[in-house]
Amino acid sequence: MKQLLFLLPISFLIMPYSLHKHWDLKSARIDKAKSFITYHMVHPMHSWDGTSKEVDGVVQYDDKTNKISKVAIVAKVSTFDSKNSNRDSHMMEVTEAIKYPTVSFVSSAVVEEGSTVDVNGTISFHGVSKPIHFTAKETVNGKRKIISGEFVLLLEDFAIERPSMMMMKTENEMKMNFSVEFELN
Repeated sequence: MKQLLFLLPISFLIMPYSLHKHWDLKSARIDKAKSFITYHMVHPMHSWDGTSKEVDGVVQYDDKTNKISKVAIVAKVSTFDSKNSNRDSHMMEVTEAIKYPTVSFVSSAVVEEGSTVDVNGTISFHGVSKPIHFTAKETVNGKRKIISGEFVLLLEDFAIERPSMMMMKTENEMKMNFSVEFELN
């Protein structure tokens, strides 16, 4: 144990410079009170939105440039509210929310150019993980950043049977809108 404690300061001094640049990275928690994810579904008889205002996550960013380097976000499926408890129960049933309680996203690459954020990552939903790419908009208000955007998921890509009513199924597309806000330290 004493040898390990002795080697730690030495290894710290001989680390390559490329590792030192990561010391400028900071992380911030997503502001749960100001962040949300909304899904939009279409059925031949009507369409609806379901929103979760219980989004949790962390954003890692460069302290010198304030540019985002990584993002991880999660929401419980049971927190999406469409203002219709029967519909919400049915959505929890078809998404097997007890077995697969969360939907999550982890970025693999984030590139900021002005107010545009180009994002690649993996979304995990209903026990299936899929790569995803989308472009978002960045708004800066003092030390606060808001990242908002939209993308489309196909229910069948996540092995989810499309909900039906009166023997008619919803569309396969589930449009997702999001807004996450955090404060730079």
